[in-house]
Amino acid sequence: MDSKQLWTAMHLISPKAIEVDPQECHGHKFRAYVLRFFSPPNKATCNVRKFWFSMFYTMAHVFPFMNTMIYWAALVPTGHGGFKPPSMPHRHYEPPAGNATIRYDPGNIINVWSITTVIALIEIGFLNSIRRQTPVTAHTVGVMFCSGAYLAWAGIGKLATGHSGLFFLDPDLMKDMPEAIIAACIAFIALSPGFLSYMYGLIAMRETMTATHSSH
Repeated sequence: MDSKQLWTAMHLISPKAIEVDPQECHGHKFRAYVLRFFSPPNKATCNVRKFWFSMFYTMAHVFPFMNTMIYWAALVPTGHGGFKPPSMPHRHYEPPAGNATIRYDPGNIINVWSITTVIALIEIGFLNSIRRQTPVTAHTVGVMFCSGAYLAWAGIGKLATGHSGLFFLDPDLMKDMPEAIIAACIAFIALSPGFLSYMYGLIAMRETMTATHSSH
């Protein structure tokens, strides 16, 4: 369970702020402190923490949407993805005899590049009561900054492993097209506000539907 799932679970289990009763025994007070630490509602009184939680929640959804779109709309049509086994970095040694062979399951492609988006859509529509992001400008700048930071992290990963997660960041493939690399990075960062708008619209639609339902 990652932090996003943990916070979602705590929001469902304990949506209200948890107070520590000084009259309770040490075990109950310890439990209350633990729940307060992991419970986002207890941190909503501070505007700065509230914004950072909203920013974290937003990126936890924007990135899966971008992940799915880039893979199926950009990587697969250009021959850098699909259900074929991925190409691994060149190794300068042979694996030991009798070593276990890595099995490739095409279902993993669906799990990594599609299921996360389906889960995000279900979570936005049915499993939370998160409101639309405010302020919008700060969130827009935030998602663009995080997208740029991801590209920097991907570059570090390329240096550390020799394998690039995004083909347009691979200098071996794009060695003669530095302008294309720059343009692709700019497009990647510029894409994030669009998916923030998409997420914003989904939340607004859910708020409208639930408000209409509760008024009847």
